[in-house]
Amino acid sequence: MLTRRELLSTTLAGSAAFVVGAGTAQAFTEQAMPPDVAAAYALGCGNAAGHDQLIQTARAALQGEIASGARPAGAEEIVACPICGCRMVVTASN
Repeated sequence: MLTRRELLSTTLAGSAAFVVGAGTAQAFTEQAMPPDVAAAYALGCGNAAGHDQLIQTARAALQGEIASGARPAGAEEIVACPICGCRMVVTASN
């Protein structure tokens, strides 16, 4: 059985080893962004075509769920643009 002092010293030693080793992580790599993705990021919220497609996809899915009875007739769906983060409320009629 460990004494309180031994437990505390091993905890401190383990924490120190973690902090020292934290700056040497080598599991991540950087990759160049594909040109089409870079262009979409550059547009930000001006990516109306992407937003329109996102809204149409969400509306079609929502209409299908309403038609199957999985969602009520006045259901709304909140979707977020994966590029700029804009949040949009989609209904079956708009």
